Amino acid sequence: MLTYQRLTIKTGLKLYQIRENLMGIVEPTYRIGEESPTPLYRGKINKDSFQISKIIYYTRSQRYRESFFPVLEGQIREHDSGSQIDIQVKITPGILVFLAIWLMTAGREACVSLLRLQNESVSSFSSPIGIFLFGLAIPLITFFSIAQHSKKKSSIF
Repeated sequence: MLTYQRLTIKTGLKLYQIRENLMGIVEPTYRIGEESPTPLYRGKINKDSFQISKIIYYTRSQRYRESFFPVLEGQIREHDSGSQIDIQVKITPGILVFLAIWLMTAGREACVSLLRLQNESVSSFSSPIGIFLFGLAIPLITFFSIAQHSKKKSSIF
């Protein structure tokens, strides 16, 4: 699927060291209004798993989670002399539903415009196609850019 990626990272770090590294860059979701260092992600870190998403900053004090950004879900297992981290990068279910509705509506309009194309100009067909492509491009571009960024940032493990 276009909105789902898997990656596996093998590292020499122990499970507790990976957890400590994650705790340094992840803000817990239950922290409201508290001052904290500038975290890169927000989410949950369990004993051997995590679920995090990227935080966007306008300024140091103004931050929010972008809905189009993917969620990183990981499982940490001991492996040989270190650990193995299995990560799934995926779009949130709410955005998938929104995207499906958007694409179905724009696709239906494009089909109707295509059927009317015999009697009208090409511009009546290009608008729904443009809306369809825009609705497809924005979440996918965001997803792949954050997925690539997360792969590069895997050096924390």
